[in-house]
Amino acid sequence: MAQKLNKDKEEQELARIQRQELNADLAESFAHRPRNPRNRRRIITFSVLGSLALIVGVFIWLTLLPSSSQPPITGIAAGTAAPEFNLPVYGGHGVGNSIDLRALRGHPVILNFWSESCPPCLTEVPYLQRTYAQYGAQGQFVLLGINQADPKDDIAGFGADYHLTYPLLFDKGGATNAAFGVTAIPTSYFIDSNGIVRSVFVQPLTPKTMRQGLSSVGIAIP
Repeated sequence: MAQKLNKDKEEQELARIQRQELNADLAESFAHRPRNPRNRRRIITFSVLGSLALIVGVFIWLTLLPSSSQPPITGIAAGTAAPEFNLPVYGGHGVGNSIDLRALRGHPVILNFWSESCPPCLTEVPYLQRTYAQYGAQGQFVLLGINQADPKDDIAGFGADYHLTYPLLFDKGGATNAAFGVTAIPTSYFIDSNGIVRSVFVQPLTPKTMRQGLSSVGIAIP
């Protein structure tokens, strides 16, 4: 009887040990099993969507970010009638007179808004004078420089220093600058013989832009 009890206990102990070993094997097998493919696909999907959202966000930010090289927009668009004005001449040709824009109908006109304190304007002025001396002085177009930022008494000296032969007008109070929506200088308007704005350049004029502007008012130069 005692031997039978001992044998039963041994069998129970052996069964208990086998169960423990089986549980240990199952736990180890579970720990080392491959991750659920569904969870992996979900993680990959979220990663791709997150990356796309980041790229789109950066693109939108770069699109809305203002460019420092972009020129300001003027208030008078091509195809619009140029505002009329009558301004005194303080430098260049015709000092002591005044010029009425309406009286210039029948002639293409270039209006160049400038200032002595504007470095790009100082670079542009010699080119304007050369172009005017070669073409404008022959009657092909009228070139007018308009200044409202400098003391009026400085304009005559500026014209003499640069040997300018086109009129330099003084816009006291800046009413003409405001009428033309000038927000930066130099700004140049090309106005046809009917008084209509055909081209606007908010930058120093170059041979290329000068040809474009004059072409828009019916004048061709090499």
